[in-house]
Parts: sequence; C-alpha cells; structure tokens
Amino acid sequence: MLSHSRQRRPQTASCLAVLLLLVGDAGAQQVPTFRVESNLVVVDVTARDAAGRLAPNLRSEDFRVYEDGVPQRIVTFSRESILSGSSGGAVRTLTYDPAAPPSASRTDLKDTRLIVLFFDLASLTGEELLRSVEAAEEFVTARSSRKDLLAIATYSSGLSVAQHLTNDPRLVLRALGEIKPTDAGKPPAEIVETPEPVEDAENAEPEPVEDVYIPDEVQFDTFNTDRRLAALATLARSYRDLPQRKSLIYFSAGMGTTGTENLALVRATVAAANRSNLTLYTVDTRGLSNIVPGGDSARGSPRGIALFSGGAVLRQDAQLLSSQETLVSLAHGTGGESFLDAVELGAIFDRVVADTQTYYVLGYVSRNRKEDGRFRKIEVRTRRAGIRLEHRPGYLAARSFSRLSSKERERQIEEVLGTDRPFFDLPLMVQASYFRKDASTCLVPLSVRLAGSELQFDEREERRDAEFEFLARVTDKKGRIAGIARDTVDVRLPRQSVEKLQHGQIFYSTTFELRPGDYALRVVVRDNLSGKLGTFEQTISVPVLDGKRLQTSSVILASRLVGGGVPARVRHRESGGNAQAPPARPDPLDTEQGRLIPSIGNVFLNRQTLYVYFQVYGAAEDPSSGDPSLETNLVLIRNRASVLESEAGVVRRWASGRRDLATVVLSLPLRGLRRGSYTLQTHARDTVTDTNVFSRVPLVIN
Repeated sequence: MLSHSRQRRPQTASCLAVLLLLVGDAGAQQVPTFRVESNLVVVDVTARDAAGRLAPNLRSEDFRVYEDGVPQRIVTFSRESILSGSSGGAVRTLTYDPAAPPSASRTDLKDTRLIVLFFDLASLTGEELLRSVEAAEEFVTARSSRKDLLAIATYSSGLSVAQHLTNDPRLVLRALGEIKPTDAGKPPAEIVETPEPVEDAENAEPEPVEDVYIPDEVQFDTFNTDRRLAALATLARSYRDLPQRKSLIYFSAGMGTTGTENLALVRATVAAANRSNLTLYTVDTRGLSNIVPGGDSARGSPRGIALFSGGAVLRQDAQLLSSQETLVSLAHGTGGESFLDAVELGAIFDRVVADTQTYYVLGYVSRNRKEDGRFRKIEVRTRRAGIRLEHRPGYLAARSFSRLSSKERERQIEEVLGTDRPFFDLPLMVQASYFRKDASTCLVPLSVRLAGSELQFDEREERRDAEFEFLARVTDKKGRIAGIARDTVDVRLPRQSVEKLQHGQIFYSTTFELRPGDYALRVVVRDNLSGKLGTFEQTISVPVLDGKRLQTSSVILASRLVGGGVPARVRHRESGGNAQAPPARPDPLDTEQGRLIPSIGNVFLNRQTLYVYFQVYGAAEDPSSGDPSLETNLVLIRNRASVLESEAGVVRRWASGRRDLATVVLSLPLRGLRRGSYTLQTHARDTVTDTNVFSRVPLVIN
C-alpha cells in the first residue's frame, strides 16, 4: 500500500500524479556499489623545493595539518617513493570482488604506483580510441616497471573492468589488445543544426536554424554524462580502502553537457574521488582542434542562415568549450590536471609518473565530530623553508539524520532545495518532457527513477515499510519560482516484493504547467528512514506549441506499458489532514494503450520492444470527415545508414476531447540488433496539406 502526504503551496503551478512501480532496470548494466566507512581523513602531499624538485626527506614532524583553520593531530604517516625504472618483486595481481572493495594491506602496496586507465568508449571515435590505446601500450611496454600496478576500465553504456590492478604487463597488454576501434560508440563528428530525414520529402518545409528545438538530444546527453560520472564515482569508491594515492587517467572526447544539468553529479564525483584519495587526469583525445567554419571533409555543413551570420561558427566554439568544461572541473577538484590540447598523449603518463614519484600520505581524525555534511577545508603546512606543498583542497563531511527533529528535517530539505550543493547518497535520474496544453501553456511531465536497493525498509512481520520525500522546484531565468511540487510517499510492500525491489527501480512522476521559455529545475529526494539525500539539476526549455504549423511534442521512448492512472490505494492528505484525490489534470503519459514508463536515458536491450509515443499539433482537418489524416513511421539509424524501419502507421482521429492534437503510438522490435548507439527518427506527414515533421532521438541498445 502507498500513502501520500501531500502539501500544496500557493505559488505552485504544478499538478501531481504519483505512480510507484517495481521496475526492473533491464536497460542498464548493474554496476556494483562499494561502501567503506571510516573516520580517518587521508590526504596525500607532494613537496617541492624552490627549483621545483621533489623533496624526498621530510618526516611527520615537518608537517602541520589544519582543517577549517583548526590544527589536527597526524596519526598515520608514510612516505611513498617510486623511482623511475625501479623494479623488483614478484608479479602479483590485486583483484577485488564485485561486492566488496579490494583488500590489500598498506604494507603490501607501499612504494607502488596505482594507475587506472579509463576509456570512455561511448564518446570516442575509432581513431581517437586507437590513439589512446596505443599511447597506453607504449607506456606499459617502454616506461612502466614492477612498481606500477595498472587497471583497465571501459565505459560503453555501463562500467566494465577489463583488468584489475596488476603489475604484470602481459595481463595489461592483453586487456588493452581486446579494446578494438570498432568498440567506439561515437561516429565521426558532424555539425547537425537541423535533422535531415533519411529520405528528403519533396514538400518538407525547411526551417531556419534559430527556430529548431531538439531537447531530446540535450536530455539524452545529460543522462549519458550522468552515467559516465557515476562510473567514475564507482571506480573511486572501489579503491577507497587503499590509502596510497591513486591516479585515474580518463580518456574521452569531452562530455557533451555541462552547467546545471550535471552540476550535482560532477561535485559528487569529485567528493567520491577525494574521499578515496584518487586524483583524476582528464584527457580530451581530440587534441588540438582546428575548427573549420561550416565543416570540413568529415563534417556536413549546417542548413539555414547560421553559416552566413556567424552563428554556426560561434556554436562550434561553444560546443567544444562546453564539452571540455567538465573535464577541467573533475581534474581541478581532485588535484589533477586536464589535457585538452595534447598532441602527444605520452606526456600525460609522464605527468602522472612525475606526480607520484615521491609523496607523503598523512592521516588524521578530524576534531570536528559534527555530522553536518559541510565542506571541510584542508591546509597542510611545513616547517621546512623553501618547500612548496601540493594537496587536495578538502572534503565533504558525513551527515547524521536520526537526531534531527521534525522541524529540523523540514528545514533541512528546504535548505537542500535552496542550495547549489550536491547530495548523492540516494542516486536518482530525472527526465523532463513537454506537451501542449493550449496555445500559451505546456504540460511538462517529470519522471523520476530511484534505485530500489538504496531505500531503507522497516521490518514489520511479513510487511516492509519505507518512506521517501520528493520536492521539486522550477525557476525562470530571473530566479522567480514558476512551480513547486512536493510529496511524501509511504511504501508498504510484502517481504518478497522488497527482495525483488533490490534489483529494480521505483518510478515517480509529477507534472508542471509552464509557459514557453527557459527554466532551471532542481529535484530533491530524501529517504525519511535513513536520511539519505539525492539531488538532480537540469535546465528545461519549453518551446512555443501554438499549432499554427505542424509540430510535435517530446518523443517518449519506453520499453513497457502498464495500467494507467494513480493506484487505487494511494492516499493524498492535504495539510489539514483530510484525505482527498489529487486534482484532475491530464497526464500526457497516460495513453489509451496504458501508461508509458519512460526509459530515462534511452537505454534498451536488444530483446525488447521499443514503444514510441508523441503528439502531433497543427494537423489540418480532412474536409470529408473532419478528422486528421496523418501518416507516421519510425526509422532506426546507425552511422548515417537506416538499419530498421517500422511499418507505416495511420492516424485518422483526434485525441479524446481535443480537436487540436492527435496522438501517435508506434512500436519497433529491437531483437537481434547490434549493441551500440543509434538515432531514432520519427516522421509524421499531414496528407491533407502534404507537410512533414521530423524528430530525432538518440538511444543505446545493449
């Protein structure tokens, strides 16, 4: 049974519908989660003299550690020294169980260099991947030693560890040799300002670049980037019990979305790396880029007037810089370095080796015992004159929830909503879409997915109870609140259902009403039993859907349809305590065929059926029937070639109670398709006016 305690605010412009489901996450690989709790704060320090040479002979008494200006007592100290060309020791492999972090004592790994090579296959082209792997192979064969333990990890649609930490070069080279250029998930780059149909319709109406709005690409990039950041955080946590400095070299072609969309998870990844004493070195494998205005031999020219007004060139520069911004943030926040214009990738390995030749590992137990979740600034000083120290800037403290009163809990979640700090103990994914309500307003459904394994349940005989709180806020460009949604959800499930939920998802949805424009969304979810918090930030662009020409809504991709509506045993309580039903507002995700469960991130298995849903506006009436006359179809594209096409669909009637929109539901079986990145093109043709509208949505098939 589900119980909801719902509060409405006077300024809210949202309506709320709740659907809580045990949804198996079939479209994403299960990434192991590692947990290690410790009160010991570990920080590695590199010491250099006035000439920039490493200072190898410092002792514990030469250091002073301060946290937020308060002196701390150093309780553990070690000097790690790995000289170039040093060797010795038997070949040993450090492995770890997927359910637990690696177990190796500090003595076993003293004076060793720990390096993780992480290849982002989803962002690299075949040429960029080959270049990165060759640089890694050259380092292993020519410059690594028995003191170097290397691990190989890759990301495609999920995290995969190809080789655990080892100093056996044969194992590392074998793992690198298994990474082929064909594994790269990104085709050669092209500038696409306006989607091109597979077959140009004769009477399609070309639109200026400035009028084109493709939010689905932005949303997909957001979640694709979130998955990469989550993979980085998982790797960081998996090595947390190793006190030595770890270096992770991240090979990618940039991260396509930056800014508020991924701000919370960027900070979370940096925090996870700092807690694990892991330094990130980020590499843009594109190297020194020569941007040719309008495109080169490998890039198609954009359509419209942007090529002649300078807008296309400005967008090219902006896209390159934004794709590198996250790389810089990750490296700077962990004390590493970003390599954006590296022509020779071997220089990256030289920097990692130089940074880890001689360093000091200091450990202390913080005198500040408050579990307030605040950032703690670390400062390390030395008594030695002329010595310059390098170390990470600080860490985020743990937080306690059980001791908070009800008022303090209320204030906590509101403060979390109002701050730009990230909270990541409760992972969540959010997807926003848009549908036309009338000429001046759009319905914006918000789909939220939580990992069921992260919720805490109270045991009550054969029943298990959980409770989570949801709070979302939408603000316009001037920071004014455009909508607020809030709900408290009580989850009561049989014991066997909770066991299934450990490998499934909880799906929650709400709907805002927004006028056209750009907005900022911040979502907070809290587990009210454990106190875990999760946040998500994203920008939302709501287009003008006035129906004056043929237009479509967001394209929703799903792998399942379920019974629509709010479950019968869901109870809403207003602040006065009287139970009443939620306000009757249309939910665009409820269709005649059932309720769509969006695939947040657009990841599917090649044994599933893909359901596609969108609405069409501005269709003309057939003079003979007064109904619309639309022809629709789907085309799946890979590397610019059509690989699968659906049967043509026909829409001959208006949506129930509306004469300004028609709904389209199509399906496409994915069985047997190769794994990788695809583009789905939707096409709707108004046979009355002979006009066409196309949309494109990226997706991943596993």
